[in-house]
Amino acid sequence: MTLFVPFLLLTLPIISSGLQLYHEKSQFTSQSYDNQLTDQVCGRDTTPGQVPFYASIEVNSRKFHCKKCSGVLIARRWVLTAAHCTFSVFGPIHVVLGDEWNNKTIGVEKSYIHPDFNRLTQVNNIALLLLKEPVQFSRNIQPICLPEPGEDETFYGRNGTLAVWEKINQTERKLPTNMQITSSPIMKSADCWEIYENAGNKKSPYPELALCARYPVDVKPVCFPGYGNPLMVNVENHWILAGISTNKIGCKKPFSPHIYLSVGFYLNWIKRTVY
Repeated sequence: MTLFVPFLLLTLPIISSGLQLYHEKSQFTSQSYDNQLTDQVCGRDTTPGQVPFYASIEVNSRKFHCKKCSGVLIARRWVLTAAHCTFSVFGPIHVVLGDEWNNKTIGVEKSYIHPDFNRLTQVNNIALLLLKEPVQFSRNIQPICLPEPGEDETFYGRNGTLAVWEKINQTERKLPTNMQITSSPIMKSADCWEIYENAGNKKSPYPELALCARYPVDVKPVCFPGYGNPLMVNVENHWILAGISTNKIGCKKPFSPHIYLSVGFYLNWIKRTVY
């Protein structure tokens, strides 16, 4: 993949348009990576097929080509990302699936932005991308599992694992050449917002929509990832999508909790849109 200067499975029926959501858990499991990442906070390179649902959202025109955001594959023709990632003045967006060793580029047929998305406050900053063609699942292209209704309540206290293709440590001077994974415990919102605001961030108008993850204060400062990166939880050796990153703090506030939009809160909207 080119870089430039960035639960349990929810069962759904076949859709009339020919789209078929993934009905079974991916045959490629997380292989207990959650346990391996218990003390992993600095980020490490992934291996082929380790994060097969990661999507790079890129802009490509005659004069401009860049990685704009990240996303996550949830079905053969659907990618979940942040709403503001769908806007581009430099050309149409497209999605790159797979990894740096084997990937596929697919155009976006239509973007579905949450109807209550507020550009000013960034509330409901979530969108679905309908791909122009269904993808063929393989070792390195697989959909992630969505949480069941209410399952996100069980994520608190567990390690959330984040997949990024960006700098996650402020001591790094260059972007990594490989995708990175890092892990931190998920916090309850009530325990998170005081720390978040004390770090100099603005108060969230809708804290119930978010999940928080925070690194211990005695580790190397970690930069906040870019937009649309998936936060996942290992449940019975399968990755469950817990949240997506929708804002970016950067390295200047390394110990601030990282805020993710809770995917469980938007399950009904996702189902209605995909249907």
